[in-house]
Amino acid sequence: MKICQIHPGCGIPVPPPSWGAIEKIVWELTVNLKKLGHTVDIKFLNKIKPLEYDVVHCHVTNLALELAEMGIPYIFQLHDHHVYHFGKDSPTYADTENAINGSIKTLVPARFLVDYFDNPKVEYFAHGVNVDEFYPIIKEKPTDPKLLMVANNGLGGDPHFDRKGFTYGLGLAMLNNLEITIAGPSSNKNFINGHLWMLNYPKLNLVFDTPNSTLLDLYHNHDIFIHPTMLEAGHPNLTMIEAAAAGLPIIANWEHETDFHGAWRAPRDIFEMDKGLKDIISNWEFYQSQVINTGKELSWCNRSKEIVKIYETLN
Repeated sequence: MKICQIHPGCGIPVPPPSWGAIEKIVWELTVNLKKLGHTVDIKFLNKIKPLEYDVVHCHVTNLALELAEMGIPYIFQLHDHHVYHFGKDSPTYADTENAINGSIKTLVPARFLVDYFDNPKVEYFAHGVNVDEFYPIIKEKPTDPKLLMVANNGLGGDPHFDRKGFTYGLGLAMLNNLEITIAGPSSNKNFINGHLWMLNYPKLNLVFDTPNSTLLDLYHNHDIFIHPTMLEAGHPNLTMIEAAAAGLPIIANWEHETDFHGAWRAPRDIFEMDKGLKDIISNWEFYQSQVINTGKELSWCNRSKEIVKIYETLN
């Protein structure tokens, strides 16, 4: 097939040098679809011509709406579930619903969103991971596990809004006197500036703008991944899947059932998270094997084969 992945157009190159989840997804789909023998281009919206491609795959709501206005058939892929938190009376929901209605098929990253939208065009499709780039090392059970958070807490414009749960991860570390690293883009500095008390903890490490080429080392130098996020709590996001593929058991918050294995489900509550920490340590080999298997299942190679099946049903 001749496939076009629409460039997200968010000011981040594809592939992204460091931060950029949607850009990374677009790149991985492109690379792996090419390996399967398909012709794949990444183009900005204004470079697309009608009937030029067998499949046009769009990853951003406003660009999907423009494709609909242009009369170009497209697949729409939603990469988060923010729309669920905004509610069905919000402009975000209205735009997303219009993008879905204008699509041939819409892919969502969490199973509950299929029921939420209640539209026959909507289908579940999990994110993936590059298992050549993120692979595990088998570790012995740690006595004092090093905790890791990898997230962008700088979105939304409010430096006091703890969207990714940095204070909860730090609280868990403080409760157990453990080392913790919080990594992410430089926009995280805005949040830290609003929470300067965090810097009083001597076992906190802050890392900014980690390039993709060094992310694996970051994962391998830690033992347990912490992800008490808020708005992405309905599905495993890219960093969770990368951490799993790298062999890190996970403590995370999510609101709905997923098929993700090897993670302790805990609300944004350091005492509930502490129960997860102790259970992971007590059952170390089990959790480690579970996350490694999850990483293998969600490889981009496997995900790309699945998306080809979806493409083929549309032609």
